[in-house]
Amino acid sequence: MEPDCAFYVGERARCYLAALAEGETVAAAFLEHTAPDLAVEVETTNADEGKAERYGEMGVRELWRLYGRKGSWELQAEFLALALGPGAAPRKLDASEVLEGLTPDDVCEAVEGVRFNSTLSECIASATRIVRRRQRAIVQVREEQAPYPALSA
Repeated sequence: MEPDCAFYVGERARCYLAALAEGETVAAAFLEHTAPDLAVEVETTNADEGKAERYGEMGVRELWRLYGRKGSWELQAEFLALALGPGAAPRKLDASEVLEGLTPDDVCEAVEGVRFNSTLSECIASATRIVRRRQRAIVQVREEQAPYPALSA
């Protein structure tokens, strides 16, 4: 099986970089024996329903399926947490566990922004808006008075 895109995140990404530093042969062996954290499938025809389970058996942690409805330009995304091991069922996610809260709607919005913009700068601006919005959602600013006295200089 070969996904349309695959990503190593966190510890697996660090291990891949270390393998790459040791040379192409070591990096190739790493890729052959280490499942990615995230696989992305773009479904243009009928989805292979058993694919998620097979990715889970290989050790992939999360699968994103991107697909459109026949006769529509609308893009849809589905995120699945993959239970590792034979016969384990995938679990639908409201937000990515691998990429800390990124939602299917975020991904659709980013893809739409890239797909329908005509210049590279418009594509970059579209993707950047999503990243900035996600950062604002993660960082919360305290506006009320601090519960401790202010330090004097």
